[in-house]
Amino acid sequence: MKKYLKILTAMMVSSSALIGVSLLNKIMSVHAVSKNLLEKDDIREFEWRFGNIKYRKQGHGNPILLVHSLDVASSSEEWFKIVDELSESYTVYSIDLLGCGLSEKPFMTYTNHIFAQLICDFIKVVIGKRTTVISSGNSSSFVISACDNDNTLFEKIILISPEKLSNGYLIPGKRARTYKAILSTSIIGNLLYNIAVFRLNIKNDFYRKEKFTKEMLAKCYEAAHRGLSPKSLYSSLVCFYTKKNIKFELSQIDNSIIIFEGKYNKDASNIIKEYMKVNPAIETIIVDDSKKYPHIENEEEFLNDLNIYL
Repeated sequence: MKKYLKILTAMMVSSSALIGVSLLNKIMSVHAVSKNLLEKDDIREFEWRFGNIKYRKQGHGNPILLVHSLDVASSSEEWFKIVDELSESYTVYSIDLLGCGLSEKPFMTYTNHIFAQLICDFIKVVIGKRTTVISSGNSSSFVISACDNDNTLFEKIILISPEKLSNGYLIPGKRARTYKAILSTSIIGNLLYNIAVFRLNIKNDFYRKEKFTKEMLAKCYEAAHRGLSPKSLYSSLVCFYTKKNIKFELSQIDNSIIIFEGKYNKDASNIIKEYMKVNPAIETIIVDDSKKYPHIENEEEFLNDLNIYL
């Protein structure tokens, strides 16, 4: 009898703990999106086959597509410092990538190929003409892949703090499927995800820390909790499903490529050497007083340099 009582007690404690965790996950998710900081009146929608993509269109002139860094806390809000000024001379499209911001976040494995196809389809269907693409961080890999798929869609490619080419060799390990399966569970997976994207854990690589404001943090936090399955992108990122070796593709591109790096980005010189070794025609710009996000940390110098190449 005592044995059964112990088992029953253990089951009740476990059930209570699971219910508590589930309730905590729900509260965190609801609270994160309660202010609707990402919502804007001029948001448009592109009905894509893997999920609806939200974007903004501003200005008049030759088209520019802004592609934010690929992270669960990222969105088109990354461009808020430069989008208005660019739209004075160009037609500027800023999208939320699949799995990010206000765009749909389907339960799936996200890969380089999916994002490369998204960029090509968006330019073909929505923009409809050759486009200059400006990308940030690790989005550089699938922008290069997209251009290699169809270079007639691209005018110039501008990469801001692209990730190391050597990162393309990272592949899902033996434990990747197991970890991805754990993250897919409704209670434990949600808890692990909520811990990973907790406000204090949202990383920022700013040299000028004052530029990463409380409002920016709140928008990042909201972006990480919106949608049906935000943790699907997270699991694909941490398990390296989005990585791809793009060296061959980069070497084949004849389009003008310009790399912008922050002066205090510690990997800047090595990254530039990596890219130029593969494609010697690449041009580079170093922006003072900035690290990984020169378009936010020192937007005036960034725009001045950018206008030389546009």
